[in-house]
Amino acid sequence: MEKLGLNAGFFVVQLFNFGLIFVALAAAWPRILKALDSRAARIAKSLEDARVAEQARANAERDAQKMLEERRSEGARLVEEARGRAEEQGKVVLEEARRDAENIRVKARHDAEEERNATLGEVRSQVVQLAMAAAQNLIGQSLDADKSQQLISQFFSTSAADLKNLGDTVEVTTALPLTDPEKANVAAQTGAKNITYKVDPAVLGGVLVRAGDKVIDGTVRAGLAEMSGRLR
Repeated sequence: MEKLGLNAGFFVVQLFNFGLIFVALAAAWPRILKALDSRAARIAKSLEDARVAEQARANAERDAQKMLEERRSEGARLVEEARGRAEEQGKVVLEEARRDAENIRVKARHDAEEERNATLGEVRSQVVQLAMAAAQNLIGQSLDADKSQQLISQFFSTSAADLKNLGDTVEVTTALPLTDPEKANVAAQTGAKNITYKVDPAVLGGVLVRAGDKVIDGTVRAGLAEMSGRLR
């Protein structure tokens, strides 16, 4: 060995050390392999857990986005439905307000007409007295009270035109509110069962009858207008 340049003692020591290391490695190698396998398994598990966690996060984000879109869609639908209900309710309220306003106007017109008719009814006796006085002055003699009353009643409630065959429903306009006997006279003239009475002092006297699109104007106003047309 000396010829090879080796120190026999040193070689033996090195060989012994190598043997010790080999024995130690041989004894520890299974544990080392097991530790490496365990570490590799832990790394693999960690990677798998990370992949699963990433997949779960992606699924959660997708589900959250889907839920958010559904909530937005539901919210928009609810808002649209609420707007629709509000518009419908607004239309109902507006229609009720219009109806109430129209009812108020109709009632006001009716009340005004009733008050005017009541006022005209109160002055009717004065009109009759003035008419009787004018008639007496015109003919120069006193008239029987009953006869005068009959003439005045005919003046306000009798038409020179034929009022028959106009139907069962008519509207009658006179210059002053009629008494019950005068209404009976109008009913006899028209033969109608349903009669609506209106008062318009502008007709002056006589009777204006409407039945649908038919109009029979037997008023003093119409007579004066006809006379005026003839004189022109």
